[in-house]
Amino acid sequence: MTSARTYVGIALLGGVVGAIVGLMVAPRPGAETRRRIARHSIEDQERLLRLAEMGSDLLSEDLDLLASA
Repeated sequence: MTSARTYVGIALLGGVVGAIVGLMVAPRPGAETRRRIARHSIEDQERLLRLAEMGSDLLSEDLDLLASA
């Protein structure tokens, strides 16, 4: 029982220390970081949609070629 408590205590302490260190070394304030993440996720979503459209166009062309053959 004490070994389980020890592991839980160590895990909690590690989490707290990690959170504190993360806050101390963060390169930007939280609000700015959230804005950057949101902007990048929107850009990534748009890029993914363009790639999916290109793939769909290529697939349609391939299917048209197969149908005409």
